[in-house]
Amino acid sequence: MKRGEDYLLSGHVESVRELKPGLYRAKVAGTEIYEVQVQIGEQDKVLSTSCTCPYNMEAICKHQAAVLMYLSDHLEENASADSNESAPASSLQQILEAKDKSELVSLLLSLALSSEQTEQRIRIYLSDIHDSGGIQDYRDLIRSYIDLHADRHGFVGWGKVNGAVQGAELVAARAVQAFEEDEPLQAVLINLCILEEMLKLLQEADDSDGTVGGMIDDSLDRIYEVAQLGEQLPPEVAEKLFHLVLGMTQHPELDGWPDWQLALLQCADGLAVSTELQARWEEQAGQLSQSSDSSSWSNQHFAAGIADIRLERLQRQDSGDELQVYLHNNLQFPSFREQAILLALDAARYDEAIRLAVEGEELDTANHLPGLVEQWKQLRYEAYKLSGDTLSQRDLGLELLCGGELSYYPAVKSAYSAAEWPSIYTVILDRLEQHSSWDNVYTKLLIQEQETDRLLRYVQAHPYEIGKYYPHLVADHPQEVIGIFRTYIEQLAIQASTRKQYRQVCLSIQMLRKASGSAAAEPVAHALLAAYPNRPAFKDELTRLLESF
Repeated sequence: MKRGEDYLLSGHVESVRELKPGLYRAKVAGTEIYEVQVQIGEQDKVLSTSCTCPYNMEAICKHQAAVLMYLSDHLEENASADSNESAPASSLQQILEAKDKSELVSLLLSLALSSEQTEQRIRIYLSDIHDSGGIQDYRDLIRSYIDLHADRHGFVGWGKVNGAVQGAELVAARAVQAFEEDEPLQAVLINLCILEEMLKLLQEADDSDGTVGGMIDDSLDRIYEVAQLGEQLPPEVAEKLFHLVLGMTQHPELDGWPDWQLALLQCADGLAVSTELQARWEEQAGQLSQSSDSSSWSNQHFAAGIADIRLERLQRQDSGDELQVYLHNNLQFPSFREQAILLALDAARYDEAIRLAVEGEELDTANHLPGLVEQWKQLRYEAYKLSGDTLSQRDLGLELLCGGELSYYPAVKSAYSAAEWPSIYTVILDRLEQHSSWDNVYTKLLIQEQETDRLLRYVQAHPYEIGKYYPHLVADHPQEVIGIFRTYIEQLAIQASTRKQYRQVCLSIQMLRKASGSAAAEPVAHALLAAYPNRPAFKDELTRLLESF
């Protein structure tokens, strides 16, 4: 708000126009000229606001703030003028509605001559959405915005990407309109045009924010909407769409982007409404899967994606036994193994579920994939639980708990008798204590069971954790808490060399005060003042801190 006020007072708001009642467009000078739009409703409530600058945080930018302040003053002036019965200024909409057709035609022609982008926008706005031609006009509009924001080498820098995709955003609106007006072929053609141009832009732009990639994802989502209609489409339309979408999977710019190829294949699969088209799909999927390095992660990921699409097809067809066979023939893919286990559990085939889980554990242990190993163990635990094998369930639960899964603690505890539990409990604590990667699980269990002596030993070994755990220690170990704080604060002070780091030291002293009172904290601050007399910034922060006590 402060920066927006500075912008307004220094004249950065160059113009503000009311396009129609309540809709304002402003130009604000910054690193370049940015366009701000504001929609105002009843009682001057701000309904929406946007800016073309690259600032993409949730809060409004300084350009929007400046325009909002301008409008606030402007609306108050208008309200005052209305009270004096002055005639209000006409909005742009009112001015246009007062003109006849010939004047508007002249206006549009003059605007079209002013810039290529404006001409293309007028052409597209006035074109017939039902006309399957005109794709070149869409392509020209997209390219014109890209060229406008590119440097002399044709590269679009990070701050220019939002402007460069504005043409694609305008064309995307036409794609949505085509879909809503029951023109699936035109909708897909337009989206494929956007997809192709954005793929090109991706090679010649800094897309650090993912803006171009997001446009590609949106285009694919809109194509998928059409593809979901599948057999509801006329067969000749579905077939034409199928060949268009499948052909796009071979686009050279898609090389190295397997997820987008898979998205197109999924769309094409939904449009494969005959056995001939399904055979063509399989042929294309096979060609795309071929690679000189079949063991690479990328190819394995692609093969898994192809298998998932085939599985979805079988699920749509409700194939029953065929689906079961397909799952078991593709257990090398984790998603398939998981579904096979879940199906076995649903059908109460617990031995089968356990066997599949154990096989997965062995396979992924060999492949050094601990996350998947843990997943198979958890599914095996469910199989033991559902089958009533309490002994196996207890042993595996203990293994999972000692592996860092605290959620299994209540079930494990209840599985042992009161006489057995103390020795098992000690084993659990000892195992968790030995694994530093499970510190959070270990300390949560100590807090849950009020093991303050063990927790104290842990924090003494990790003094930087004192701020997190002192509330659980201060009642039983008040002096030890003060000692750990002092040790930690002294270490911070030794390492501190900037004002930000000095403030961090003072925050830790404030935390000590909160934990143990001013009597404990003040001596620490005075000791640091004496120890570092030649650090004026540190002295300044410590003095302020002591004044607040």
